[in-house]
Amino acid sequence: MVLPSYSFIFIFLPITLILYWIATSRNLYTAGKLILLISSLLFYAFLSPGIKGLCALMISAAVSFLIANIGLSPGRSQSLRKLFMITGVVLNIAFLVYCRYLSYIEQLTVYAGGPSFTFEAIVVPVGISYFTFSQIAYIVDSYRDPQISYSAIDYLLFISFFPKITVGPIALTSEMIPQFNDVSRKQINFDNMAKGFYRFTLGLSKKLLIADNLGKFVDVGYVNIPNLGTSNAILVILSYTLQIYFDFSGYCDLASGICLMLNLDLCENFDGPYRSLSISEFWKRWHITLTRFFRNYLYIPMGGNRKGKVRTYLNNLFIFLVSGLWHGAATHFVIWGLIHGIGIIISKLISPVSIKAPKIIRWAVTFAFVNLAWVFFRAADTTMAFEMLRQLFTGGFVPLNSALIAACIPTECQLLQWMILKIAPDFTYYSGCIIWICLILIALYFSAVSKTVRQRCDHFSPSAKKVAITVILFVWSVLSLSEVAEFIYVNF
Repeated sequence: MVLPSYSFIFIFLPITLILYWIATSRNLYTAGKLILLISSLLFYAFLSPGIKGLCALMISAAVSFLIANIGLSPGRSQSLRKLFMITGVVLNIAFLVYCRYLSYIEQLTVYAGGPSFTFEAIVVPVGISYFTFSQIAYIVDSYRDPQISYSAIDYLLFISFFPKITVGPIALTSEMIPQFNDVSRKQINFDNMAKGFYRFTLGLSKKLLIADNLGKFVDVGYVNIPNLGTSNAILVILSYTLQIYFDFSGYCDLASGICLMLNLDLCENFDGPYRSLSISEFWKRWHITLTRFFRNYLYIPMGGNRKGKVRTYLNNLFIFLVSGLWHGAATHFVIWGLIHGIGIIISKLISPVSIKAPKIIRWAVTFAFVNLAWVFFRAADTTMAFEMLRQLFTGGFVPLNSALIAACIPTECQLLQWMILKIAPDFTYYSGCIIWICLILIALYFSAVSKTVRQRCDHFSPSAKKVAITVILFVWSVLSLSEVAEFIYVNF
């Protein structure tokens, strides 16, 4: 079961909301939290790898909770508390490495001339990177502030909370747990319910109507790289840039919409990243909670920008190398992180000069840089990434690939294409090109020009127009559920 599915939308979510609001309306606040906890654990159990993954999640949460609440208790000496903090962080990182990086470590070992070994993790829990980082943040925060203390129910609910468990955002205990216990949030708020459903619907639309349709072009394009040429390569690369944004931010909008329906506020993860005028600005707007985690729990402890410019640049480079590894155990992810690390350094070095350039130039350069970097993120390996770049720069401008277009026409447009085929067969190819380019232009408009979903929700007020738009988008998205693709970031 995933968020964009019939079972979740029409069974799981309504039942959870109804039971939760019945309990809280009768002042059964603990019962309300238990309903959310049980729902979250059931939701996680229905995900692959099922019960084994749930057991791994609960064991990991229990270990972190015990370390934070017993090992880091105020009564212990500072040296002992530091030892427990380091132990908790190391155990969480070790679990993450065990689950996700063994095969990559083997590849590096063999490449370096070492022995080969075969050792696979027994279980790889869904969302391990997200809940591991949340737990590390909790342990470090508990070390920094001995007064932090939460109940086992609150902590397990925070870690397993179903809207955010699979794809984040990387929330902090200080952001979520106080809300679980805030009595003022225990009365149903119909404005938040309306706003939450509106945001949930926009998230569905971003995922199903834009990201998944763009993904069809991307998937076919990346398995036919030698036949692309420059023109097709540009559109395939641009399609992926837009796909990954609408896919990932769409999930975050789904999660935020659910939280609003529960009278909760989930931390924002995107703030119009494709409007950025520099790489530094891009990382203040893209995957905000991951950037925050690395800044607060790695960059600043390493010295941040307090030890001179050279050390600052090295710290930045290291952070992005780690970010690349966090996204995937493969060399092409490391290269992607390295590219952005170098981009950050260059951005800071030239900022006194670049700030004087016209905004459109700064935007175009930043957007082009991000597009090129995404090639290494999307490719299956570095060889494929360099082949795509070779096509981009040396493939020549050729007509758009007819097989690519025919294979990827959105379902919503297939009837239109059939009618064109019957009336004007020679125009079918051109109409397919127009559909693809229009989809890209629509996605560009909503990602780089139009208001963000957060801005729309901040200024949300019910109206006949919004009701009509929400109903149309919701019905349209629901009709597309049978073709829903897996979220890109669920693999990270």
